[in-house]
Amino acid sequence: MIKKSYLSMGEVFKILSEKKEHTEIEGESLAYLEKFVKVDPKKNKKIEKDVLETVDLPEKVLKKLIDLVPKSKEEFTSILSSYGIIISEKDLNTLLSYFELL
Repeated sequence: MIKKSYLSMGEVFKILSEKKEHTEIEGESLAYLEKFVKVDPKKNKKIEKDVLETVDLPEKVLKKLIDLVPKSKEEFTSILSSYGIIISEKDLNTLLSYFELL
């Protein structure tokens, strides 16, 4: 059985940038990611660990937060609600404080 896992844009960027040769699609994807990756891919695991210490989130939601780096309560609420997730005001404020530092 194939294990399904989610990757942030930074993780995909890291994988593609480590390859010596790229297909046309990989090259285009790498160029796109260079423009839009907001978080240093080397920091992803630490960010995931830090966020999960605050609030338990599904992997795909956590990766989306890392991709988008929300900077307001409204952005967090919008992203989380699109996955049907509601968190406490305290957890929301903690996440907001953390992501403001990224």
